[in-house]
Amino acid sequence: MGGSMMKSIKISLLLLLIPGLGQAANWSDGPLMVRSQAPAKSLVLSPMFRPAYYQPGGPQVDAAFYAASIYAIDTEYVMDYYSIEYRLGMVWSPSPLWQFGWSVASRTTDDAQLDQLTLSFHKLFGIAQNGRDEVPKHRSYLSIPKADFEKKDFSGESIGRQYELSVGRSLYHQHRHNLSTTVVLAYEDDDNPRSGGSWDGSVQLDYQYAWSDSVAYLMGAMAFTNGDTLFGFELKSSSWHWGLGIRHQLAPRHQLLLEYNAAEGTLHNLGQFKNAVHEINAGYRYRYRQLALEGVIIENFKHPHNSADVALVAKIRYQF
Repeated sequence: MGGSMMKSIKISLLLLLIPGLGQAANWSDGPLMVRSQAPAKSLVLSPMFRPAYYQPGGPQVDAAFYAASIYAIDTEYVMDYYSIEYRLGMVWSPSPLWQFGWSVASRTTDDAQLDQLTLSFHKLFGIAQNGRDEVPKHRSYLSIPKADFEKKDFSGESIGRQYELSVGRSLYHQHRHNLSTTVVLAYEDDDNPRSGGSWDGSVQLDYQYAWSDSVAYLMGAMAFTNGDTLFGFELKSSSWHWGLGIRHQLAPRHQLLLEYNAAEGTLHNLGQFKNAVHEINAGYRYRYRQLALEGVIIENFKHPHNSADVALVAKIRYQF
């Protein structure tokens, strides 16, 4: 009888531990949650993938560093500079139904030293340099002739800080399926090179489907701004966003993620900025206990001169 009782106790302890082990393994699951680095989209609220499934627990804090190379050449403008973004954030899910978040970001035009990397990447894959190899490396130059605007040597200047609050609500959860909605409110300070109001907002839906070692997810969103102009051109008051992605578990601590984001153009009358922004996020995530490390490369395509030529992201997250 004693042996039977001990066996029952061991089984009971194992059953109690399994949910805890599941939480430890799953707390950092979810999309990459990185933001567009397109010159116009990065200066307004641009929705990103967010979790469709909420894992209750302590707050999760993160710090992210973005380095983007902007090289946009159109008949109506020339943009050749770097942008750097430093962002701190937190999300907290007190229950499976709710998720609250905040973040603060500071953006500058510090020298990111990405030109040689970009030149080598284009050469390796046979991509045209489009004149990048004919101008000085690491320059800061912005010219929009029809706005009578030209600026040189502005490396290191601030291009604004953003403060953001979000509230998410789980709408549906059944086995492999999860659906959530998130409302976001953001404020842009006066260093942002836009005129008019400083408030932005968005509402979005996120869906995920899980199977085996993989998860597919979808996002659809509408963003709003009460800003009037950016770079001297009229801002659209609203814009749609959508995307799809997949996450694959390579091993208990290793994940690969691939995401596609599309966003309606932000400016009414400025070259390719009228067109939608298309970006691919390719990321790797390493998880160890309460810590997660992520590396992401953001690459634009289809309309090459309304988004960052390339952007690199390093992110660290910690679960309390």
